[in-house]
Amino acid sequence: MGKIYLLDETTINKIAAGEVIERPASIVKELVENSIDAGADAISIEIQQGGKALITVSDNGCGILKEDMEHVFFRHATSKIKSSGDIQGLHTLGFRGEAMASIAAVSEVELKTKAEDDSSGGLIIIKGGKLIESKDIGYPTGTSVTVRKLFFNTPARLKFLKSEISEQGAITDMVEKLALTNTGISVKLTVDNKTVLHTPGNGDLLSVILCIYGKNIAKSMLNLDHSNDIISIEGYIGKPEIARGNSTYMTFSINNRFIKSRMLAEAMKQAYKTLLMNNRYPFSIININIKSDMVDVNVHPSKQEVKFSDERAVFNTLYLAVKNCLNSNKLIFESFNDYSEPREAAGSGYQITGTDALPIFENNNTVSVKECDTNPSHYERKSEFPLKEQYSPGQNSNKPIDIIGQLFQTYILGRQGDTFLLIDQHAAHERIMYEHIKEKYNTKNIAVQGLVVPIVIELSPADKALYSENSHIFGNLGFEISWFGENSLAIRTIPIIMGEPCSGEFFSNILDSLKDTSGGAASPLEKIVLNMACKNAIKAGDIITPEETRELIEMLRKTSMPYTCPHGRPTMITMSKYELEKKFKRIV
Repeated sequence: MGKIYLLDETTINKIAAGEVIERPASIVKELVENSIDAGADAISIEIQQGGKALITVSDNGCGILKEDMEHVFFRHATSKIKSSGDIQGLHTLGFRGEAMASIAAVSEVELKTKAEDDSSGGLIIIKGGKLIESKDIGYPTGTSVTVRKLFFNTPARLKFLKSEISEQGAITDMVEKLALTNTGISVKLTVDNKTVLHTPGNGDLLSVILCIYGKNIAKSMLNLDHSNDIISIEGYIGKPEIARGNSTYMTFSINNRFIKSRMLAEAMKQAYKTLLMNNRYPFSIININIKSDMVDVNVHPSKQEVKFSDERAVFNTLYLAVKNCLNSNKLIFESFNDYSEPREAAGSGYQITGTDALPIFENNNTVSVKECDTNPSHYERKSEFPLKEQYSPGQNSNKPIDIIGQLFQTYILGRQGDTFLLIDQHAAHERIMYEHIKEKYNTKNIAVQGLVVPIVIELSPADKALYSENSHIFGNLGFEISWFGENSLAIRTIPIIMGEPCSGEFFSNILDSLKDTSGGAASPLEKIVLNMACKNAIKAGDIITPEETRELIEMLRKTSMPYTCPHGRPTMITMSKYELEKKFKRIV
């Protein structure tokens, strides 16, 4: 007797459910996407006990014809496509015809629906994949699907579910993502009989951001709008001050399909390079509209992974869109605000008010697409500094800054109109040094000083290999170095950075920086330049004269990104006179 068996339909459906239905949030995603495909403009989601006891998704979409109701629960039965050729031009979120069969195989499902062309609605109850009841009922046009007792017949799957709070959190996160990527639909989420989210459905993304994240986040979002012949990008990106400690606040959708993409996340991180500290991630909600034949959504049953026919073009376009948006906006850390405050109640009214930042340093830099390149296998830019921000010293038109003095030998106090400034002298000088070294490197114009007596440095075997791999970078930075015996280097020429020559100790320090794997620098060169900028910058505790202070601020004005140091720390924070008087209760 042979050892290969044909599995029965029940077993097949349970196996398929393992791919499509990982947890309650997976069910919510599939059902809400079905509602979106049905043309609904109002969707209601109700869960109990983290979705383990009950999930109900109701909509006012087109409904399901009575003759199709039972077919909904057949595997690979779908109204979205008729043949494999239709997948290439897909405009719906669902298409595989697996979700409803998979859900029904591992739970009790109740389907209520009415199509506009039917005189009455219908009810179907399925338990563990078996039809229990089917009858006509009165029901308005639309569909409601209720799922109870998830994984009741697959206890091995049930025990892998997390706590009710964890599952509830995953569902809430999924509903938020779906609401952010479908702003024209009013989405209501009820958890254990309490409404936790209700979006207006007015098509305004900022309104949805407000409902979900609150007014401080909404105030700190920058509008993103960019397009070319094949791609258009729209949405909002956050100022550096609202960056988060993980990547879950980067929301991406392709043609309004919520997806997860390491490549898009990497493009965002690269665009925010030097604006964020290590292990901080941008806050963003971005939709990319792209020709359907340039993206493959049939990668995984969850439909959250996609492949692009030209990943480099998508990477470059997103990178440039975000970079130009950041360069053309003021990114000052305003008002000493704490952006960790809890969210406001869903649906609360809101109008962006208060004092917007004065134009401390105006910046209208843009980036040329010709200068951007990527490594498609690692999503890193090939050239060391492929993007040289275009700016000129005369482009900044600002009100003069009155210098008040130095605080703690670390901070510069200043005033510009009705705005009070507090500038970190080290962070500011570090930004100046970083961009100065970059500019000199890109133009091959680094000043050098020859040494009468060479500096001899001994290297360990590991250091020797590290130097050999990056010797060209040191050469381009102005170091003239030759081997001096088997394991020693002779430094004969050193670079002069803003009038100060480097030292042998400095060379050892920047060689050590290449060993550090904890940072987020994209290349060995960037690590070296970051180290050179930091070591040569004015330190906290250094006393600087009023003349040096004025020169520092003028040089900071002329940088392409004056609001953060190259490690992502703010160079300055501001507070308006109005906000100061509010804190002293002069204004109530």
